[in-house]
Amino acid sequence: MINTPHNPTGKMFTREELETIATLCQENDVLVFTDEVYDKLAFEADHISMASLPGMYERTVTMNSLGKTFSLTGWKIGWAIAPVHLTWGVRQAHSFLTFATSTPMQWAASVALRAPETYYEELKSDYMAKKEILVDGLKAAGFVVYPSSGTYFIIVDHTPFGFENDVAFCEYLIQEVGVVAIPTSVFYLNPEEGKNLVRFTFCKDEETLRAAVQRMKERLRKL
Repeated sequence: MINTPHNPTGKMFTREELETIATLCQENDVLVFTDEVYDKLAFEADHISMASLPGMYERTVTMNSLGKTFSLTGWKIGWAIAPVHLTWGVRQAHSFLTFATSTPMQWAASVALRAPETYYEELKSDYMAKKEILVDGLKAAGFVVYPSSGTYFIIVDHTPFGFENDVAFCEYLIQEVGVVAIPTSVFYLNPEEGKNLVRFTFCKDEETLRAAVQRMKERLRKL
């Protein structure tokens, strides 16, 4: 299973990394399931789909959705692309997971997928501007900010503020600062490994982002 661009870290796998994984998969006859829902939110390089690499289409199931690119997360409309011998298994599993998807929403989805290239260019430009606001603000507030090459998430280290773990920090942030972040320990098999990190998002309007940054700069104190 590969998620690129990656939630929650924002990492994008490079061509070299994907080629290394592809070689191992072919040598060991391994199937690949890729989650590429943030493929249009790639900021520092073009997104590369695993299925596009030589010899990988026939062993890859590529999953995507409307949710992130078109801000329609509540619609729960997505798709899987794969060769016939793999989609058979996907269809069997799907029949036990989803009863039906609204027909009008499916028609609307087909229209969304015909959006001109300018839509994606504007989307990327808009998010890059918002990302800059949040990243600069988090650094000014005293966080250690990690690079994010894709998605609309930013991972930071909260330890400069002296809290024992990410949950305690996020609770304080909500109650005393009025800003919400996600404790990343929920993403870890061993929560201890993520206790010093929290996730912020910049899929908000610029006014909200600036207000959140200002609150943190005013109300958070480093040790």
